[in-house]
Amino acid sequence: MTFLWNQYLRSDGQVQISTTVPDTITSWIASAFAINSASGLGIADTTAKIETFKPFFVSLNLPYSVVRGEQVVLQANVFNYLSQDTDVLVTLEKNDDFRSIVMDASNNPSYVSQTQTSTIHVPSGQAKSVFFPIVPAGLGMIDLTVKAQSTLAADGVRRQLLVEVNVPITLPASVVAGSQHVKITAIGDLMGPTVNNLDKLLSMPNGCGEQTMLGFAPDVFVTNYLSATQQLSSEIKEKAIGFMEKGYQRELTFQHRDGSFSAFGDNDKSGSMWLTAFVVKSFHQAKSHIFIDEETLQRAIDWMISRQNANGSFPEPGRVIHKDMQGGSGSGPGLTAFVLISLLENNDLKGGVAQRIQMASQKAVSYLEREVAMFADNYALAIVSYCLALAKSRFAGPAFARLSNDVIVKDGMKHWHKAQTQTDSDHYWSPPHRQSNPIDIEMTSYALLVYAYNNQFTDGLSVMKWITSQRNPQGGFGSTQDTVVALQALSEFAKMVYSNNFDIQMTATAGNFSHQFSVNAKNALLLQSIELPTIPSQVTISATGHGMGLIQVSVFFNVEQEIQEPSFEMTVTMMKDTLDAIQIETCAHWLKVGASGMTVQEIGVPTGFEADLESITQLPTLKKIETENKKIIIYLDEISTTPTCIVVDLFRTGLVAKTQPAAIRIYDYYEPEVDCLQMLAPGQFGELGHLTT
Repeated sequence: MTFLWNQYLRSDGQVQISTTVPDTITSWIASAFAINSASGLGIADTTAKIETFKPFFVSLNLPYSVVRGEQVVLQANVFNYLSQDTDVLVTLEKNDDFRSIVMDASNNPSYVSQTQTSTIHVPSGQAKSVFFPIVPAGLGMIDLTVKAQSTLAADGVRRQLLVEVNVPITLPASVVAGSQHVKITAIGDLMGPTVNNLDKLLSMPNGCGEQTMLGFAPDVFVTNYLSATQQLSSEIKEKAIGFMEKGYQRELTFQHRDGSFSAFGDNDKSGSMWLTAFVVKSFHQAKSHIFIDEETLQRAIDWMISRQNANGSFPEPGRVIHKDMQGGSGSGPGLTAFVLISLLENNDLKGGVAQRIQMASQKAVSYLEREVAMFADNYALAIVSYCLALAKSRFAGPAFARLSNDVIVKDGMKHWHKAQTQTDSDHYWSPPHRQSNPIDIEMTSYALLVYAYNNQFTDGLSVMKWITSQRNPQGGFGSTQDTVVALQALSEFAKMVYSNNFDIQMTATAGNFSHQFSVNAKNALLLQSIELPTIPSQVTISATGHGMGLIQVSVFFNVEQEIQEPSFEMTVTMMKDTLDAIQIETCAHWLKVGASGMTVQEIGVPTGFEADLESITQLPTLKKIETENKKIIIYLDEISTTPTCIVVDLFRTGLVAKTQPAAIRIYDYYEPEVDCLQMLAPGQFGELGHLTT
């Protein structure tokens, strides 16, 4: 180990050096050599030895590295070479990168972020140890600071501990051979995965008004964020604005004559309060980038205000799409908060509409302030906390404090969870990491928006980490609303996090395979990726350097049968099966209490066939039919416990033999994981000769 390596220019060949010796109890050997243009190289005949010693000091014993989530006992050793005994207060300073393990009177552990202290008696000429149990929560090099203080002397030490993470990888028994692969990606910007996947954030159809906004709102968030951090290139700007302009024009097709918007436009009996507020909010945020007709905004705003209740709340005259936000009656406080957020963000409009917005906003704020103390639902509390913060209400702080009482802290991350009816069965495969319910992601994102609005970087960091851990490989999340709210929250928070001074090396290790990603300001938005040559049982991630980067391990595979507990039950019956025509009937019903939310059924069309869309059974709950990539996509208001049956005719258009089964899937629009899958396997397709005779 070397601590001094300097060069000096002197004409007489002598030099005096005054420097501070490192805080290490050891011996140092000093040597010297000199170079002269006339006499050449000269080396000192002898070396000098310096022994460094402190009569009172503290040291810290650490392992080389640990895995995040492991329990580690830190050993702090206090050495007393003073002439007398002394009592010493030993302190492990608080750090959000680890949790201290504190035992109560019953010897039950709790995991808290707090400073730990211990007082010990250290006799003269001896050493004593203090043990601090912790659970690392951060990743990479985390700082550990220990101080030892007595009335006679004091010392402190700061060391770094490398925290790695093991990502377990398991596959279900029914995986299709050869379909599985593992992909590791790394990027240096919090919004990087979204920037690289603006056109494919979710693998969902886009045939309704709310889905169209999914292709619109994130473009606004990304553009605003990159502009604020001076990273907006002309290429990204052109791409984002193009998406915004197309989304704007498409969304206008879902507008009613009265100015409101709904999921299926004129196919719905009434405009939707919720979707209209969503559109107004998103259109206003896009005004600085593309042309937005102010009359469109004003008509939509006036439609919402004209339906405000006398008590200040906003009702839902249209179809209840987002049940968690709108409440069981369709007029919950979450809906009022959502509409109020939309109005508050449009308070810069000019003319008479500005006064109408102000009056409606005041009534809505008063309503929420009266009701917030009675909220028992954390989702409503999360969105109302953010809403009241925007309104600068004195009730915002107490509301958020109540929400904070229910936060879940795990692995150094924080989030909120809404309990849902769930039946676990050993019959179904469970992955080591499951994406949380969209409602959990959404309400946790509202909490992050509060932290971002209040510039609370430290408090919000652990929430931000949890949200990023829920992101899918495309840069989106589970469904539409959680994706939109999460991306807005991340983009706002990322403005505080961003720094152009960072350099990180992230290493992924799986067995004998190892790959290092280098991330810095020059390649921050470049999504680096590599596929593993084999499927390991786990991947170990480690990182060094300074700054913040993201690394994600994604596992892809196909299965031959259901791998999770279904919420729908569906039967597929072949009503007709000939060489030239197929008629199928699907019957599905909801397995839980009540009914599903908006439901999408995707019917795969076998190769060589096309669907006769006019033959599809017309139901009161059927809202729209479209086709995409050999699929029929059917939108339904809901599926109840009574079977919903749909018949469709398929006719041959091409000569294809040994046709492979086609998938028929039904799922809840807001929780795509809640689905049911069946395979359509026509039986009349043999050899090619059967089709040509």
